[in-house]
Amino acid sequence: MKLINEHIAINLKTLRKDRNFTLEDLSDICGVSRSMIGEIERGSTNPTILVLWKIANGLKIPLTTLIQEEQPDYYVVKHEDEVILNNTDEYNISTIFPYYKNHKSEFLRLEINPNGAITNAGHMNGVDEYLYVIKGKLKLKLNNEIIELSIGDSIRFNGEISHELHNDSTVPLELINIIYYDTDIQRI
Repeated sequence: MKLINEHIAINLKTLRKDRNFTLEDLSDICGVSRSMIGEIERGSTNPTILVLWKIANGLKIPLTTLIQEEQPDYYVVKHEDEVILNNTDEYNISTIFPYYKNHKSEFLRLEINPNGAITNAGHMNGVDEYLYVIKGKLKLKLNNEIIELSIGDSIRFNGEISHELHNDSTVPLELINIIYYDTDIQRI
């Protein structure tokens, strides 16, 4: 986890300074305390996925922008090398491919444990999400509508709307999540 925190610290500080934001400015736009942002930039804390989402949404960047290294001409990811963004009793999120400027997208693996859920109030403007069920059954709540998907099923939806991913079964749920941004995101 130390290496990820180093990338987050460097990337966040670079993004903040490139935009001429003070710690207070960044705190105001993302709703994360000034002291927490300072600790993240120093690499002295292990921020939660929710804190990172708030920062990414405030900066209007893909979440993986905060953790990535410089992008090579090709990118091979072995399963054991996936970067874990969140690992809780309820769910795990790992990066398969971080944000890629040429395709304006990032690929995540979501694993939701039995009776677990991931909730999101909505992403920044211009975000589409794609979900593909690899294992288990997904109960997806989009605003107030419930959609159920099984192995091999997929869906595309407007990522700006409120969405909840639930695993109401007794077996783990595994999904591929592709997040597409309709405009190029400012890069480091």
